Parts: sequence; C-alpha cells; structure tokens
Amino acid sequence: MAMPEKLSDNTIEDHSSGKDHHINWKKAALIGFIPLLVMLTSFFGVTRLIGEDTYNDVVYLVDEKFGILGIFLYVYIVDTLILPLSPDFVFPIAVGMNPFVMIPIIGGASALGGMTSYSIGRLLYKIPAIKKLTGKAYMKWGGYIQHYGVLFVMLAGILPLPFSTICVAAGAVQMDVRKVALACLTRFIRAAIYFALFSLML
Repeated sequence: MAMPEKLSDNTIEDHSSGKDHHINWKKAALIGFIPLLVMLTSFFGVTRLIGEDTYNDVVYLVDEKFGILGIFLYVYIVDTLILPLSPDFVFPIAVGMNPFVMIPIIGGASALGGMTSYSIGRLLYKIPAIKKLTGKAYMKWGGYIQHYGVLFVMLAGILPLPFSTICVAAGAVQMDVRKVALACLTRFIRAAIYFALFSLML
C-alpha cells in the first residue's frame, strides 16, 4: 500500500476526520463505465445510421473548422477546470483521424490539464474563490489520496473518475509534484485505450 502524503502546515483543514476512505472499486467502476458504455453504444448506432461516408464528412468538417488545436484546447480546459463535461466527447471525432497524432495530442492535453489543476490546488488555494473550489475537492477526495497515495491519482488517470477534481485535491494535500507528473502520464494510456475502444465501433 502506498504511504500517505505528508501534509504541509498550509494544507486545507481536513474536515473528513473519521470518514472511511476505502473505495468500493466495483461500485466505482460500475458508475464510471456506464456512461462510457452509453457513449460507445450511441457512437456505434449513429455511425451505422449515417453511414461511413457521412461520418468521414463530419470528421473532415470538424477538422477543417476546429483542427487539432481545437481538440487540444477542449481537452486541456475540461481536464483543468471542474466542469460538467468530459474529455471523452472528442473521441467520436478524433477516432476518424490519425491515431499517431491524436493519441499524443489528447493524452498530452489531458496530462497538462491535470498538472494545471494540481497547480491550482497547490499554489492558489489561499485566494478565497479558489479556496472554496479546492476545499470542496479536498474534502471529497483528499482522504482517498492520503490513504492510497499517488496510486489513487494514477488510477484516476485511467479509470472514469473526476481527474481534474482529484488533481486539485492532490495539490491541496501538497503531494510531491514529481509523483503527480508521473500519475498524469497515465492519461496517454487512457487516450490509447479509449481510441482503441471507439475504433472498434467503426
């Protein structure tokens, strides 16, 4: 088991004392994978309905209008801020593009977003508006990070867990930046897995 991170004196006060931070992994996986299954099924149905030629036209249109930079910025923003959006929404379009380009783009944008979220939690929590955000993230996920250490952040990078929120909490507990950077690299693995899953639906 990973050792818990040592908290600094400036860390947000822990309001979760006494809370059981053991995760029901089966329940978490079920909750997380249901949206993925719905997305994959919907993608399969839509592509069969509109046909391959129409799908390729849509991919071409999005590529022409927004390009790779648009996809990068979308993933980066979603994985930086705590928003009711998912970076996975890019895969139905990205899967029609070159995987050797899109997997590094999506993985890199997501990893960079995670590091930015971590920086917000670590460096900016003293600002009242930011402290309110990081405080909520810490109270929900900080105990899990202390219990499981960097392993929890790495798993959040691969599993359908709220990655940006967990990275904010990792910053709030002052987790070592090198460990968080290592954990964020798992976003490349996740991008490759999701790209492969959506490719199977074409």
